[in-house]
Amino acid sequence: MVDVVSQENRLEKYLKENKKALAVKLLFDLIATHARENQFKKAETLREKLFEVDPLALDEIVKSAEIIEDAKIAAIDRVHRHVWSNLYDQLTREERIALYYSMKSACYETDQIIFQQGEMNPKLYFINEGQLRSFYHKDRHTIFLKALGPGDVAGDDTFFTCSTCTTSLSAHSAVKLNFLERAVLQNWRTEAPNLAHKLQDYCAQRETITALLQKKELERRVHRRYPLSGSAIIRIMDSAGANAFRVDLSDISASGISLIMNTSAPSAESLLGCRLNIKFAWPEAVPELNIDQDGRIVGIHSQMFNEYLINVTWEGPLEKDVVERMKLRG
Repeated sequence: MVDVVSQENRLEKYLKENKKALAVKLLFDLIATHARENQFKKAETLREKLFEVDPLALDEIVKSAEIIEDAKIAAIDRVHRHVWSNLYDQLTREERIALYYSMKSACYETDQIIFQQGEMNPKLYFINEGQLRSFYHKDRHTIFLKALGPGDVAGDDTFFTCSTCTTSLSAHSAVKLNFLERAVLQNWRTEAPNLAHKLQDYCAQRETITALLQKKELERRVHRRYPLSGSAIIRIMDSAGANAFRVDLSDISASGISLIMNTSAPSAESLLGCRLNIKFAWPEAVPELNIDQDGRIVGIHSQMFNEYLINVTWEGPLEKDVVERMKLRG
């Protein structure tokens, strides 16, 4: 058994004595040792040190990277790799490593909720074992949509498009899965720039939530929407200071409103789930309507020209005369 502590002490001695060649060889050996033991962070830290000690030790630098990659590939869980072989076959070696080692693991018991309709869920789930049920709430009824099992993904409708959950998902048996958090998409921009697009394309090949709801003849938007023009003033009620700023109007219904926000406004994605107050005049109504309504942001969708489409659900019902005037406008 390799005495790693003794080797690390010897490394410090070589570095103090400026014995570069001996330090490079020992660093290379330590990297290989930690990689074989699946201590990848330690191996990568030592490889960075190898760069510092001798940036011209190209042979050792390249070979140590290959050793770490080989060890990472070998350490991928066999069950997971088998279940998701179709996905991994579409990825490069570097992308496989980036995907798997960005994942976290979770277990759920029977009837445990994974995510719930109307709530935020910035995660993408990869089901390895067990059975789950997807369902939809409408008019106080719970409607079964689909059974999911090993090889199915869930949460893609909110993972790639910052919005609240359209459906709910619960465990029908004991479940083992992996999941990604949305923050990894930012990390992949440098380490695996094509991975997010490949993963999104993979998810798009499967039946979407919209298609599933249409198959069940369920309409997500139960109220007719009416186009709006002009601007409004919104105030984010969950932020300190509750600063007001201007947005453009898109459309309105009895249940909510859509707005166009420029990126000069507060960071768009951070507003998902926030409460707001919106004020604007609706001059096309006769007589003119003045709207002063509270709501919650339930969807944020990137548009062209650095703009975002913001979907808002009213916290309380619109006044009856407002709804009636929308119907008359029909």
